[in-house]
Amino acid sequence: MGHRLLKAGIYAIINKKLNIVYVGETQDSFLIRWIEHTSRILHFSDYKDRIVLYLDKDTKYIILKELDRALTTKEFYKFEYEAIKFYKEKGWCVVSRHHYSEEMKEYERFKKDSTNFFRYKKAIHHMIKVLGWINTRNNNVPLLYSKLYKKINKHFETDVYKRDGKNVLESLTKEELEFIMLDLYPRYNQKILAIYREEYAKQDIQLSLF
Repeated sequence: MGHRLLKAGIYAIINKKLNIVYVGETQDSFLIRWIEHTSRILHFSDYKDRIVLYLDKDTKYIILKELDRALTTKEFYKFEYEAIKFYKEKGWCVVSRHHYSEEMKEYERFKKDSTNFFRYKKAIHHMIKVLGWINTRNNNVPLLYSKLYKKINKHFETDVYKRDGKNVLESLTKEELEFIMLDLYPRYNQKILAIYREEYAKQDIQLSLF
């Protein structure tokens, strides 16, 4: 697949109205990082600027620069640092930190997940739980998995049910996992942000009572 969200590089979570930006880097893919960001939003409830950035309806996730995965981690960090520096010089409130220093050694980030794709499967489980279980009348999780597997069978001309192993998800290739994430992400992102906005609004109301 040639989808841009599956590329590596430098990205921003940006809100021009609020003048707030988060700059990050990924040696995996923009898609998995954005899913991970949205899944952890309420972890930052004590950081006002960051939570407001994530939940404001004018906030955008954008790709700043695509990078070759063959580059070293230091090079990724340098591009991230340069982007953060750019926004700071323009007067933006930057809510992320850089990891780069000229003295740091060249090294390759240890990728323990290079073949198992644990992050991908975790992200898929999370998205399906949000879409099929949270704030729904019935548990639609099994139905969602079934529909996704049918889509994979059709798109890749395969039969996931004939593969070895008891768990279909564990048998999927990287391309098939990416296919699922791309399918789920738009619906998931819309729903999870709506849920978190409602949760955060309740917290604000409770705090205003004291």
